[in-house]
Amino acid sequence: MKALFLTAIVLAGTAGGAFVLRRPAAAAPAVAPQVAVVTERDFSPQVLATGFIRLLPGARIAVGARVSGVVVSLPVTQGSRVEQNDIIARLDDREARSRLSQAEASLSELDALHEQRVDDLSRAESLRQAGGSTEQQILNARTALAAARARLDGARANRELALLQLDYTVIRAPISGVVASVSTQEGETVAASFSAPTFVTLLDPNRIECVALVDETDIGRVHLKDSVEFTVDAWPGRVFRGAVTNIAPDATIQGGVVDYEVRVRIAGSVLDLKPQMTASVSIGGASRRALLIPTTAVRQSAVGTYVWRLRNGIPERVPVVLGARQPDVTEVKSGLSSRDSVLTGGFPDAK
Repeated sequence: MKALFLTAIVLAGTAGGAFVLRRPAAAAPAVAPQVAVVTERDFSPQVLATGFIRLLPGARIAVGARVSGVVVSLPVTQGSRVEQNDIIARLDDREARSRLSQAEASLSELDALHEQRVDDLSRAESLRQAGGSTEQQILNARTALAAARARLDGARANRELALLQLDYTVIRAPISGVVASVSTQEGETVAASFSAPTFVTLLDPNRIECVALVDETDIGRVHLKDSVEFTVDAWPGRVFRGAVTNIAPDATIQGGVVDYEVRVRIAGSVLDLKPQMTASVSIGGASRRALLIPTTAVRQSAVGTYVWRLRNGIPERVPVVLGARQPDVTEVKSGLSSRDSVLTGGFPDAK
């Protein structure tokens, strides 16, 4: 009798366990819908892009020598600040001075010869009136004078060339700026037979600009003189400002991504900016009245863009045409009206 009672208890426990195992799991709670109201207000759409800082054309110059020679003086080093026409280097000028002395001596000789030929012609013309010279003698005197004048002009040109070559032995800074690199040293012989060897590279750190790489989908909303704000990683939290000065007519394609270079003139001080710094750029368009919804309300499907609008508390799917899109708000061109309510979460078609 006792054994039968224990058996009944075991079977009841087994049945109870089976009942617990087969009990259905509780359903997940539904996500409560989140609602926002369509508003009409002033809107200045922003085009966001990445970019970089670069030197303006002509702000980086490689300074070299026009003549060959030995570097006898190089008073600048990397990082030196120079002003326009400051001396950067000197070459051994003894050969150039010797050529100048020869040119000046030749010029003096030919100048004297020219004066003699002038006197010869004058004498021959005076004697012709007295019958003491023939037309042939006068013609010879004129020819000799013309030849002397031509040789004198050549000597003057040679002297100017010698002066120029002497001047080339002193290398001066064509712009004010900073010495970015030095490519030679004192005692080195440079040869300028085919090209000007570079002595130093100068750059003007004040002549820089910001270049934004704007995606092809946004370039239509960028215009000349649009205001620009940008930041660089070197100065977090600091905002630099400027304006659009140029929009590239041709694209820059990297990795299949089509961008257009937008050049920005920087307003105010640029002393803390350096070439090749990465910039996060925001380009602002003209302010206008627009219908705006939270960007989180926008939905996409194979047939287009839509939102869920609440009508009498019931959500309905409404196709919309969008304008400028920002991280937080998006412009609605058509499909909604001011004060409409749209879902921003808890969508009926959410999975």
